[in-house]
Amino acid sequence: MSKKHVNRFIFAVILAVGGGTGAAHAQSLPTGLPLGDLSAPVISAQTSGPGVSPATEPLWTDALWHADEKGIRRFLPQDGFLRVRGWVDGGYTYNASSPSNNFNGPYNAIDRDIPVLNQLYMIVEKPLTATGSNWGIGGRLDFMYGYDYFLTQSNGVERRENGGQRWNAQGQHYGLAMPQAYAEIGNQTFSVKVGHFYTIIGYEGVPAINNFFYSKSYAYQFAGPFTHWGGLATWHVNDRVTLQGGLVNGWDSLDRDKDSATGLASIKYSAPNDFWSLSFAMVTGNEPSAVATRFETRTRYSAIFTLHPAERWEYVFHHHYAYQNQGKLDGGTARWYGIDNYLYYALTEQLRAGLRFEWMRDEAGTRVGGNPVRDNPNLGPFAGSFYSVSVGLNYRPYPNVLIRPEVRADWFDGQRQPFNDGLNKNQVLAAINGNLQF
Repeated sequence: MSKKHVNRFIFAVILAVGGGTGAAHAQSLPTGLPLGDLSAPVISAQTSGPGVSPATEPLWTDALWHADEKGIRRFLPQDGFLRVRGWVDGGYTYNASSPSNNFNGPYNAIDRDIPVLNQLYMIVEKPLTATGSNWGIGGRLDFMYGYDYFLTQSNGVERRENGGQRWNAQGQHYGLAMPQAYAEIGNQTFSVKVGHFYTIIGYEGVPAINNFFYSKSYAYQFAGPFTHWGGLATWHVNDRVTLQGGLVNGWDSLDRDKDSATGLASIKYSAPNDFWSLSFAMVTGNEPSAVATRFETRTRYSAIFTLHPAERWEYVFHHHYAYQNQGKLDGGTARWYGIDNYLYYALTEQLRAGLRFEWMRDEAGTRVGGNPVRDNPNLGPFAGSFYSVSVGLNYRPYPNVLIRPEVRADWFDGQRQPFNDGLNKNQVLAAINGNLQF
């Protein structure tokens, strides 16, 4: 059986199993963990990082921000063999520059000065119910329709092997995607999942409810990857240390012209009382280079430090670095890297404030740029450094409802003008976003 047929067989098995999550994964993965831990159950509210578990959320937020699972009024069954839940997320972003084409480039998210439906997100899961050393079986399917669909596309499913669109696109801006589809076996200590799942690299994530800000960081949009097809094992060594490792078919790909095994690994340590935590994750393997038919080594790592200096405060530091051999058109090594800083303060049980400062450098202009499939006019390359500052609020009037206003300023240090129809090196955005869980 060829590699291509094996990949498609795995895909069919996963669809037959159904959707689910690893409840075991959520046992010791509190706030500030890598993005891939979004495979944990989606909960009603979050601290600031992806994949926070109600069972292990730090005490410092219990009375300030956490609306536990019981506070959510679910409209779909939760007690049967399968659990079904989701959310609707959308908003509007105003561009103070008033570009003629309504494009907020070079983003690949919130990139239009028009109201948008970002995510109609549905999760179908069979929880991995396992106690102690007993083993269980579960699975999970995620479906998404909306403006954000292209962020979770993978070659061989939503896209063709050559990167062209398949069945899922609904015009230039809206479409369907299946961000996760995996089966899982394990217990509270050790588990393995096989299929399609979110990456373990990075801080911000695709699901809207797991991000504090409506807008996305450059690291989230352009540093990559978003998802993987393959297998991932998680080992909770003890209450403080968690290890992950796996093999996948590269970045965002079930099937492509040259299938190649890519390695994933991460380690996370949480101090007593979750006063601080530190995680490090890495992905490395062959990926398409500047010449699409040529595959060369691409490596990226992500380090996240989270600190809770006082009861109402949280600080997150995220550093990422990546390179690819032969990643430039002239054959040299391409590099992209940066730093994200997040500061959160809980004003009341219903209101939280946040600040994000980001720097991302795209040395050769190989990563940051508009997506031509979405008819973005300000296309790369943009070789240089991007900076952004975002200030926002999270207001939760009811457990099911989240409202996120935000003001964001961007500027670019490089030779080109990426903003306002290619006329400016800076811009200011103001946005309002709403999310309803069901």
